[in-house]
Amino acid sequence: MPHDDLNPNAFYGGGLAVESYDLFAAEVGKLTGDIDFYLNLARDRGGKVLELACGTGRILTPLVEAGFEVTGVDISRAMLDLADRRLQALRPSAWGRARLICSPMQAFETQDRFDLVLIPARSLQHLIDPIDQRKTLERVWRCLNPGGMLVIDMFDARLEACVGEPPPPPPREVVDPVSGRRFRRTCLGRHTNPFEQTTGERMRIEELDAQGGVLGSHETSWTLRWSTRQEMAYLLELTGFEALSVYSDFERSPAAYGGEQIWVARAV
Repeated sequence: MPHDDLNPNAFYGGGLAVESYDLFAAEVGKLTGDIDFYLNLARDRGGKVLELACGTGRILTPLVEAGFEVTGVDISRAMLDLADRRLQALRPSAWGRARLICSPMQAFETQDRFDLVLIPARSLQHLIDPIDQRKTLERVWRCLNPGGMLVIDMFDARLEACVGEPPPPPPREVVDPVSGRRFRRTCLGRHTNPFEQTTGERMRIEELDAQGGVLGSHETSWTLRWSTRQEMAYLLELTGFEALSVYSDFERSPAAYGGEQIWVARAV
């Protein structure tokens, strides 16, 4: 599977991948508790919130419901359409506290200033060029109020997942508890490039009927760039931030190999 075939953002183009995104995200154990974590940080900080790569509004909507003014930025129009429908289901006073912008995170424009910026769910890692990661953090710094906070969630790569051709995981199935729709995600292959620090995955997303028959299917891919904690600490310092904490999970456990890298940093 050639590395060039793996568009880092193809997954978010639309279709079954986007329609089932929230269901599979809820099944990722390492993201357990992330919404409450961000809500508690927002309550501590107060003020306006910016979420980069807000996707379907999985995190943005609870923040809006909790009373915060939130701007969400995402590269995917299909994801933002779902977020917009989710927001419009809220009472008008809540819906009016949200604004959605379709833009790559390294190129977004806003005149607003924020007290808290979130880049959740490994989203920064979809920028596979380190220059774009730096551009993103520089833009974040410029739109933060003095002393404003930045929170980034990344995965801490394990060595065996960074070299060679890691074996694909078994297929996963989820069921939407509201609509009853059933989806299966199957990894078709993985590719790693330890020199560029990237790992990519090609997958098939299927919608199934009650008997397991395939109602619809499409293939897609994504690629992410992994970073060591030392690399991230330097990138934050380079772009004007002071790293305050780094956790390995959303229970605020200390940094640990192979867990999450959940960075909490302050603009200086």
